[in-house]
Amino acid sequence: MSRNIVDDALEDIRLNRFHLMILFWCSMLMLFDGYDLVIYGSVLSQLMSEWQLSPVTAGIIGSSALFGMMIGALTLGSSSDRFGRRRVILTCLIVFGVAALGNGFCENASQFTVCRFLTGVGLGGMVPNIVALMTEMSPRSKRNIMVTLMLSFFSVGGVIAAVSGKIVTPSFGWRANFLIAGLPLLTFPLLYRWLPESLSYLLANGRHAQAEPILKRFAPEYRGTASGLAALAGEHDHRPQRSRTVELFTQGRAADTLLLWIAFGMCMLMVYGLNTWLPKLMSANGYSIGSSLTFLITLNVGAILGGLFSGWLADRYGGKPTLFLFFVVAALSIDLLGYKQSPLVLNVLLMCAGATTIGTLCIVHAFAAQHYPSAIRSTGVGWAAAAGRLGAVAGPALGGYLLNERFAISFSFMVFAIPGVVAAVAVLLISRSGKALASDAQTLAAPAE
Repeated sequence: MSRNIVDDALEDIRLNRFHLMILFWCSMLMLFDGYDLVIYGSVLSQLMSEWQLSPVTAGIIGSSALFGMMIGALTLGSSSDRFGRRRVILTCLIVFGVAALGNGFCENASQFTVCRFLTGVGLGGMVPNIVALMTEMSPRSKRNIMVTLMLSFFSVGGVIAAVSGKIVTPSFGWRANFLIAGLPLLTFPLLYRWLPESLSYLLANGRHAQAEPILKRFAPEYRGTASGLAALAGEHDHRPQRSRTVELFTQGRAADTLLLWIAFGMCMLMVYGLNTWLPKLMSANGYSIGSSLTFLITLNVGAILGGLFSGWLADRYGGKPTLFLFFVVAALSIDLLGYKQSPLVLNVLLMCAGATTIGTLCIVHAFAAQHYPSAIRSTGVGWAAAAGRLGAVAGPALGGYLLNERFAISFSFMVFAIPGVVAAVAVLLISRSGKALASDAQTLAAPAE
């Protein structure tokens, strides 16, 4: 598809229970994502003590999940443009659920690293697809807030992981946290029953009979048929003739694609570096490990608020200025965390850092999803997320190196702040966010050949 026909022909649809159901299930998947990735930072001190891990080794283990996410985003993440969003999402759920559960039974660092890698593969493939599905199955007027609300559940999962580290670990040991991580497998039958396929995907692939009942639930006010909607938009005449990956660099998209990759990479470096190493960095700065885990909770609470606020700002003022503002605030707040602050200022800074790093991860996914036409949307988000995983992999490894070399804490936080400046500049250079959708609308307005 060269555009989202649901946007073009069903622009004025109202929010209904069907949209909220999709939002609920996609949000639950993001919650699992947040829990599975943050839980490692919550139990890191216990793992380092039990298995006698050096900071560098611990950083490499942390990066293994993120490297897996890069592989998953490149393979499973972009495959749903061909196989469908729903099928790939369900496959990813099985992969990361089984692997996360397996972490609870590992006996050494090597086994643990393999399970973390496979967890990352499943999560890396899932996230671009639920972003694409939520983007395509949300009313246009509510899209940014719905996508960012869904993505903010990453932080809800992070809060649960941090609380689990404080409550579950002392009573039941670190392994119990990973048994909890396997609970998403229980949702598979429910998702199989209730999670719909993307309407745009079905129409683009001529599956009109399957699209018909979904269309009636998606847009009850629409009086036409699925086949008529596809014919109206002329979807079958506008499918990409080149590789979907090549399409990311055609029609003036090349520079924006590369800049998006930089923004994703810098954002994820800050997110995963802080979520992995914040407790240890704060502990090295003189705080107890219990207080340090509380700081991780504060960081993720700020992320929830930031994710929601970023969606509102993006709907009102646009994704580009919102991203630029958030990246600048992220750089400032992270840098200031490296200095002794009063308890009030420290917690404000932590919430700002969470809001503008993890919270920014919400809006940058929504921004990327809307930057590409629907035929290459999953591919575009998948490749951006995969490129971003390079930053995600670097974050835990970088934190391990900084701690191992015993640099000043202020210097370590400054290093984690620099990516915010780089990301802000990259966003500033991206052309306007409505470019892809505007060109799509012009295509629709052109007479059919």
